[in-house]
Amino acid sequence: MTPHADAVEVNRIFHDHECAYYDERFAIRHDGRSAVDARRQVEALLDRRLRQGEVVVDVGCGTGWLAAGLRRSAPGVTTIGVDLSAGMLAKARAAGAGPLLRADAGRLPLRAGSVDLVVCRGVLHHLPDVTAALASWRPALRQGGGVVVVSEPTPAVERHGGVLVRALLRLLRRPLTPEEDFWEVAAMAANLHVFSRDELAAAAGAAGYRAVELRTAGFVETLAMTASYVAQGRSPALRRLPWRAILGAGRALDRAVADRVLPSSWRHTVTGVLRP
Repeated sequence: MTPHADAVEVNRIFHDHECAYYDERFAIRHDGRSAVDARRQVEALLDRRLRQGEVVVDVGCGTGWLAAGLRRSAPGVTTIGVDLSAGMLAKARAAGAGPLLRADAGRLPLRAGSVDLVVCRGVLHHLPDVTAALASWRPALRQGGGVVVVSEPTPAVERHGGVLVRALLRLLRRPLTPEEDFWEVAAMAANLHVFSRDELAAAAGAAGYRAVELRTAGFVETLAMTASYVAQGRSPALRRLPWRAILGAGRALDRAVADRVLPSSWRHTVTGVLRP
């Protein structure tokens, strides 16, 4: 295999495994509340409402937080979920997403001018060639369309999250089984990139996007999400904590404080919209 094909295959294998516990570890529920949150998140980045009849492609839809959420909260919009992992697509289908398509995000079978929006939530960092993938989506966009980038990791989240993970593992004091150790290594191999705002903007510019609006956001919520993922995987007792409420409180703190006062280099995600 080529390095590109190897990276794609690692991601497929890892996400076929991770789908079994993804929603639990990230405190995801597919209900009316999450559906409203999904729509609000996309519309806040677009700075407009989703429109009746629009076609949205959720690339790397995973278990369907966006794809199923938009189907519930924006029924006049067609939301197509796409993922490389058959396991993730099965979870998305069970969550209410549809239509669904199994495909490599870097090689989407989309006709020219057939899509209003491509939405990707925490997906670009899994792709071997980010610029090539973004370039391949651009011809599918209709006039006035764009790519909505939601929550791509920055170098800061690696630094801060690494400190938190090491502290949690010391506190929990449970060694990994050989199988768990294997999947931890697979998870690291599946995460191929982190991005500064300028690095992702440069990739988008090289892919032919002329209007690039990106910003950094998030601090408390991402740390809470990391804690949820690690703690629930190591301690059944900690699964009883109200993780969804904790993540919601973190998101509110970010909006009210962290996104306003922390320097850009401390924030944990890159978000925004790319337009041709």
